[in-house]
Amino acid sequence: MVIDHFFKSNECFSYEALRAAGYSNYGGADLAEVIAICSKIRPGNEDDWVHEWQKAAERAVSHAVKSKSVKNYESAYQGYLRASNYFRTAEFFRRENVEEDNVSQFLYKSSEESFREAMGVSSFTYESIAIPYEGTTLPGYFVSLDSTKKPRRTIIFNGGYDSTMSEGWFAIGAAALARGYNFLAFDGPGQGAAVRRQHLYFRHDWEHVLTPVVDYALTRADIDANAIAIFGWSMGGYLVARAATQEHRARAIILDDGVYDFGSAFRTQQPALVQKLVELEYDSTCNWIFGWVQSFSTGIRWGLRNGKWTFGVRSVSEFMRAVKNYTLEGLSQKIVTPCLVLDAENDHFLKGQPEDLCKSLQCEYEFVSLRAEEGGDTHCHQGAFFRLHQVTFDYLETRLASDEERTSRLVHGL
Repeated sequence: MVIDHFFKSNECFSYEALRAAGYSNYGGADLAEVIAICSKIRPGNEDDWVHEWQKAAERAVSHAVKSKSVKNYESAYQGYLRASNYFRTAEFFRRENVEEDNVSQFLYKSSEESFREAMGVSSFTYESIAIPYEGTTLPGYFVSLDSTKKPRRTIIFNGGYDSTMSEGWFAIGAAALARGYNFLAFDGPGQGAAVRRQHLYFRHDWEHVLTPVVDYALTRADIDANAIAIFGWSMGGYLVARAATQEHRARAIILDDGVYDFGSAFRTQQPALVQKLVELEYDSTCNWIFGWVQSFSTGIRWGLRNGKWTFGVRSVSEFMRAVKNYTLEGLSQKIVTPCLVLDAENDHFLKGQPEDLCKSLQCEYEFVSLRAEEGGDTHCHQGAFFRLHQVTFDYLETRLASDEERTSRLVHGL
């Protein structure tokens, strides 16, 4: 596994550093700069983490401003993208009283503002959007190659447990634009601006979230209604699959990675006795146990704190009960949209989940596992995005082809 290359004694720090470094493919990092940042961080020291990543982000902004002032827009674009990624990375571990944490709010705001600055000096047509949703709106953005309004294939990005809509640009957006697609990203309940600004929390019945997003997409003349693909990222692999049990208008869905039971990530190494105590609501005992466990692991501490915040619950025990609803048991058979189900050989969050999902599917699907030998074996294939996008867009070329293109391929034996 490549997960321990940055911080051998702290798997969580190492994975998040790899996550940041991996976005170098699309302008979100310089690899040597990431190495330099990490060299100044003591493993497990969250204060070091914030300080060094924030310092790098502010340096990137400064350089971008200079480039913009001399009309070197390509370098300004890249500088703002690095700043956006570095600010996001700096904020990652700030999960204690997020809504009252001025540092967290500043870093998040700076990440999103840097991304918008990048789009402002790019060659793309960028638009902030508001998607109607249950008496309010969900924040998002839409990017196209130009302003011609020509209908094009479109990727809708559905993030996960901790991603933001701006991070979606590195995950799949830039790759989509490079191949002539439009890109639409949004923050749903529990994510990004929706949880920070609107106090909307995760819900397991995600069809009530994704259907309004597809409704919105179909109002746009610049989106080809017959060529929409939805990309579910990390926990988004569950969310998109859950939505697809009722929302059938996309031509294809990409589950990166496939998730059958999201709650399993929190129960896999949890003793059966603790699970039973949670079920019986012995919360004071369980919360003490969870608090004790958190003192030994950066990753567990972050994961449980993030869950309390994004699910809008008061305790870890409440979170554990809530996350049990995030399963496709008895529902996955209702998915009819063709799926690409991705797997990471050594996924340290959701290992085995893609296979479990595939066993339950009755729709047409393709299963692809990325392996350690190609560097794609970590959760969501961090650091192997050229290979990930090769697999993804090879699949979409067959699924989103027009009837004329399909006929031509058959005639020519392709």
